[in-house]
Amino acid sequence: MTATLVAKDLAAGHGDRTLFAGLDLVVAPGDVIGLVGVNGAGKSSLLRLLAGLGRPEAGALRG
Repeated sequence: MTATLVAKDLAAGHGDRTLFAGLDLVVAPGDVIGLVGVNGAGKSSLLRLLAGLGRPEAGALRG
């Protein structure tokens, strides 16, 4: 598989709370990444978006 995952200007939140905004990310084949942060920072929300299990409030995903 030779797909590159690209996130451009991604944003997500819950209600009035913004978890992240303006996120740009490129993950190429063979890349290994780590995702760390405090509880409630939006790690699981980001992974759900990248997996296609949700829709971002703003931005676009390609991959």
